[in-house]
Amino acid sequence: MEASEYINKRLDGQQKWYSDKSTLNKNYYNRFKISTIILAVMIPLISGLDEFAVINISANIMTGVLGAVVAILSSVSGLLKFKDKWINYRMASEQLKSEKYLWASNTAPYNRPEAYNILVSRVEGIIRAENGDWSRTVVQEVSVGQG
Repeated sequence: MEASEYINKRLDGQQKWYSDKSTLNKNYYNRFKISTIILAVMIPLISGLDEFAVINISANIMTGVLGAVVAILSSVSGLLKFKDKWINYRMASEQLKSEKYLWASNTAPYNRPEAYNILVSRVEGIIRAENGDWSRTVVQEVSVGQG
């Protein structure tokens, strides 16, 4: 495989995948967190009411429901590890981008005759390391789910 083909297919493809997954997990994390905050803030507001006037439901029932939803959102967010995945994927994406810039600018360690071999080795090392981080995250999720 030629260097340009490797960069276009493997490096660029993986960098885009990690970037896209990072953005997706960041968005999930932020949505879950903001929803949790808004719902948690509503609990003391509603608990001060005798009756939830809009739909004629007891304030106690409404605060109970909101508390349950807050607990569910927090648990799901923690279980699916949106924040960890967002950060890990972003780090991998940025590392791959950095390697590409070093390669394109013919900067060390890519200013030697064996530059292509070094590029492949370093890029695959980044991907392998991130896959190891991912598998550790999944193992933690499974053990938490079984515990």
